[in-house]
Amino acid sequence: MGRKQKLRQEKKRNIKNKAATAEVTAAAAVAEVATTFSSKNAIVETAEEKALAARVRKEKGLALDNQLPKSDMYVQAMTDTDMNRGEQWELFKRGVTEDECVHSMYYMGVIIMSTTDEKRIHLALPWYLEGAIRGSVCSTISLCSEFYIGKADCALHSYWGEFATKNYIGVFLTDRKQFKGLKGLVGRECVICSKTDTNTFTLQQCKGCSLYCYCSEWCQTIHWKERKHRNECKQVQILNKYHKPYAKEIRDAVIRGDKEIPSLEKLRYKLGLTRSSEELTHNGKKIYPDDYLLGREDGTLWVGSFAYATSVEDK
Repeated sequence: MGRKQKLRQEKKRNIKNKAATAEVTAAAAVAEVATTFSSKNAIVETAEEKALAARVRKEKGLALDNQLPKSDMYVQAMTDTDMNRGEQWELFKRGVTEDECVHSMYYMGVIIMSTTDEKRIHLALPWYLEGAIRGSVCSTISLCSEFYIGKADCALHSYWGEFATKNYIGVFLTDRKQFKGLKGLVGRECVICSKTDTNTFTLQQCKGCSLYCYCSEWCQTIHWKERKHRNECKQVQILNKYHKPYAKEIRDAVIRGDKEIPSLEKLRYKLGLTRSSEELTHNGKKIYPDDYLLGREDGTLWVGSFAYATSVEDK
């Protein structure tokens, strides 16, 4: 369905909903006049409801992650209170290399993110992504909150946000209204110059990610090359082709404890998660972590997950 056809259908829906919207607005006004609660109490109640909803979402996320097998090394690392971070890291690494423990992958990312050396935080990205493609809710949430929200990776945020909403019922990575508002804003105006649709002109949508819009080839070129949307868009295309159709199959296989999952291995290769440390070069320049979060021009990661699975002191 083309973008013009979508806009026409949206306009028809808006016309049909006008009467219903007016009735709802009137009812809301009556309810506001009739309420006996003060505005202060209403705000407190709303805050409490939000906190309760957040706890419920967290519990649902943990319940889903508990379906994934836990290695003995992971359990030991989480239960031994006398263990230091280096010892935990070694156990998590064994949990990954020996059992492909998804929980260990997540906590390897957590440990790297807790380091004071900001030049190393991009090394956590592949571990969160390893967990996310295997069906870990915690890894998916961290992937978005630590790397995509508030950065240039709106298309990747959109992919994982929609994926979680459809596959992890009741678990939202971010505020739902904020997420929808962001998608609506990006889809209604040119990402470079902020021009919008008119009666005689319709923005063109990116064919790769179907998210960003452009008013001209010039704006698209700036976004594609200078703003590096090419890198992000290519990764979204990889995920749409090699992750989305096989996500349930992969998660079910992980839960069963399958050691060989062809669709997972192909996805890892396509994303660059199998990349060795020899393929990463900094050319002697200062490392800026954000430059390594967006990925390469072909959509693959700069760093493979196992490329830097050394001792935590090296982090």
